[in-house]
Amino acid sequence: MRALLLGLALVSAGSFAAGADHGELAGTIRDAAGNPVTDAAVKIRNIDRGVTVTVFSRAGRYRAEDLVPGKTEISAAADGHATGAERTIEIAPGQNAALDLSLRASEPVVTTADWIPQLPDDGDGTKQLVVNRCVNCHGPVNFVSRRFDQLGWKKVILDMGRIEETRKARYREVSDERAMAAKDEEIERLSAYLARHYGPDKPPQVQAPKPVAYRSTRGATDVVITQYDIPTRGAVPHNVAVDAKNRVWFVERFADKVGVLDPHTAAFRELPIPTGARPHGVIADAGGFVWWTESRGNHLGRLDPLSGEMKRYPLPHERSSPHSLALARDGAIWLTEIGGNRIARFDPRAERFTEHEVPTQRSRPYGIAIDARGDVWFCEFTGDKIGRLSPTTGRISEYAPPTPHPGPRRLRIDGEGRVWFTEYNTNKIARLDPATGAIREWTIPTPDSGPYDIAIDSRGRVWFDEFTANKIVRFDPASARFDEFPLPGPDSQVRKMALDASGALWLSEYTGSRMVRVVERR
Repeated sequence: MRALLLGLALVSAGSFAAGADHGELAGTIRDAAGNPVTDAAVKIRNIDRGVTVTVFSRAGRYRAEDLVPGKTEISAAADGHATGAERTIEIAPGQNAALDLSLRASEPVVTTADWIPQLPDDGDGTKQLVVNRCVNCHGPVNFVSRRFDQLGWKKVILDMGRIEETRKARYREVSDERAMAAKDEEIERLSAYLARHYGPDKPPQVQAPKPVAYRSTRGATDVVITQYDIPTRGAVPHNVAVDAKNRVWFVERFADKVGVLDPHTAAFRELPIPTGARPHGVIADAGGFVWWTESRGNHLGRLDPLSGEMKRYPLPHERSSPHSLALARDGAIWLTEIGGNRIARFDPRAERFTEHEVPTQRSRPYGIAIDARGDVWFCEFTGDKIGRLSPTTGRISEYAPPTPHPGPRRLRIDGEGRVWFTEYNTNKIARLDPATGAIREWTIPTPDSGPYDIAIDSRGRVWFDEFTANKIVRFDPASARFDEFPLPGPDSQVRKMALDASGALWLSEYTGSRMVRVVERR
């Protein structure tokens, strides 16, 4: 265990509490022919403070409240298209401004969800394996633009895991001998598929497919999305958590920092941690301490926000790659070890780990949550199961969803103790009844959307993000209705969500390096 005392870097964007010193903007959205546009996204960005508010038009009209005064960029886009209108105005304090916008014709925008249907399908399940193993992190454009023989593709596959760590492709450093020695069945299938369809003799160009369902809203357009730029650009925030004071904590994966945003003032604090740690998960406990995992540094970290004191605890085994976190009522910290294939418990008082092996080998334990009884639930991303660990007995039970190879990623417990989880590979969300073990699934309207994280609000509604389709979704279990909202960032890659005490949903925008708040407009 190591202890460090750190200074807290403060970056303030000024006061953002609603009041008379804020402004309002409203107007109409019409197409080039003068027709009202419904579901257009209107982005209102305060240039100096790095805060962007996005609202959606209703019957050709839009309105945004509580805007910070100052020089502001306005852009608007029709559903599923690139920006079709741009203006710069000054928002004055206490004033209601009017701005009508006319959209010019613009190109459709393509997401990973649009690429997936275009991938060749040999009818043997390998296409889905490519989606499960390659697309879930890197996106298909990263490999359909390249051309290699099977040995070359093996090198790329062997390098894929460390690209996430280094952010640099180093497949050229993989030797022929190492690639030839890689006889894993999945590597053989993947490399053969890629060589067959993206081999040296194939045309080098990449054809962008026409969007099918990209960024289309489905249902009500009753959300307001606010993006807060993290001071360290390129920080790549991974997980997000809200503490008892409603502060939003996050980890900066490629800046090696722990950060916090005060939503009332839009002030950020950033705290450096050891270089190369690659922080992943984050959680705040009842005592005010903030905990995080270091997937590459192989530590569990703890921060005292008041003093700035930091402690780091090494995992018992090397290359455990600690991942996601959950807090038990007794103050214990539970975490998944995606590299070690274990579930671990850390006792803060004794400063000691207890580990439990997951029965399914190479299961890649991922998301984790604790129910009211204290049972620990977790996803087995490549094990294709939901796990349940009893802390009293140490016994792990596993539940397989009805659809094969679902790729469960993250989960949450609802008010009735049922377990909701995302099925990343099969485009579904699901609910498990702990009493019976029965699992019910719902198919998401947007194909190949890549459901990733999930949250349950106070009304029992289920929120989740579509990683490859770049949307946030609200699902009502009572009516089985999905409302889908496009995210303002072009490729947000949301990997974690958290609800605050007011019911606002917070997201970490991985590629845009932003914290994002989603609130429903009443």
